[in-house]
Amino acid sequence: MAEVEQQFGGGAEEADGLQVGGADAVTELETQAPSAAFDADPVVAAGFLAFEAGNLEAAEAVFAPAAAGGTRAAMFGLGLVYQARDDFDQAVRWYAAAAELGEAEAANNLGTLLAVRGENDAAVAWLSQAVALGSSEAAVNLGRMNHWDNPAEAEFWYRRGAEAEVGSAMANIGVLAQRRGDLAQAAEWYRKAVEAGEVRAVNNLGNVLLMQGEVEEAMDCFKRGAEDGDGHAQVNFALLSLARGEVEEALSAAERGRESDAPGAEVVYGQVLLATGDQQGAAEAFQRAMNAGDPSGAYALGVVAAQTGALIDAERLFLAAANAGHVPAMWNSAVLLQQSGKTEAALPWFEAAAAAGHPEAQAVLSGAISVQPGGDNGGVATA
Repeated sequence: MAEVEQQFGGGAEEADGLQVGGADAVTELETQAPSAAFDADPVVAAGFLAFEAGNLEAAEAVFAPAAAGGTRAAMFGLGLVYQARDDFDQAVRWYAAAAELGEAEAANNLGTLLAVRGENDAAVAWLSQAVALGSSEAAVNLGRMNHWDNPAEAEFWYRRGAEAEVGSAMANIGVLAQRRGDLAQAAEWYRKAVEAGEVRAVNNLGNVLLMQGEVEEAMDCFKRGAEDGDGHAQVNFALLSLARGEVEEALSAAERGRESDAPGAEVVYGQVLLATGDQQGAAEAFQRAMNAGDPSGAYALGVVAAQTGALIDAERLFLAAANAGHVPAMWNSAVLLQQSGKTEAALPWFEAAAAAGHPEAQAVLSGAISVQPGGDNGGVATA
């Protein structure tokens, strides 16, 4: 029987398992709510109170006459009302009117809506104006717009936001540091973000601590994130608990991860069920993950099939996951194909796994190890 690799996590961008090589970035552009400064005008403040209570009609009734009279705060308020109604054309109109009179939050929101509509040049212009008017959130939004394509520019803007104690800005500086391999700086910024109240940074901090070998502190982070409702942290807490033999805690966390629709939660739930001896429940969980398009579900089913000797099913499942980009599945596909004598079919998967950084696949291609057809120990033997 083939001995297959059972790595469910650990990849930099994999949805399943401990995402110790990746980091969640907060890159969604965010609009701003009214500032406390508007409380100075009791009429306008009443409109914002109605808006925050969800009474859009009452808010509009307050804002409309004041906006017609040239009150910029009321114009901003109308922009919020129309955005809440998904009437983006009217929202843009009123945000622009307020922004032209120097309203920073309106300039930020206008830039954000324009960016969402794909009008990037105009978005950058308005966000830059918002920064000049004192909006720290606009600086963070400029960072978010550059996060993936221009990290240096992104960090410049994030640091402007960090100076104003914006937690998401600090977290994203940590993400950029982690992406370039500076784990110490990543951990430092994640800690600052957590202290600033950015709960989404807790899981990232746990990942970095785990990479640094600080398992207990990482566990504390995952537990805290799980209790705060972070699905990623719930999945990671479940996996780490399972690795420590704490099956009850793992099961509870995995169930909460499923309720949060966290990536990989269904597969981790299946792993925990396997540890309890519930093979049927585990297979059903893996099947649900597979049906939902998670390649880890197909991979996990392949592992179960291989371990029970159903190698034809295992090969099919591994290939399905491998075709979706799952690296351990590429390796297992190659091994099973090679073992069954399909050398030509196996080679592309060895190459794909090696290109993705899989060490055993790289060793096969270099000749350091070989995979023998029909092997009973996984087919991997020292050359």
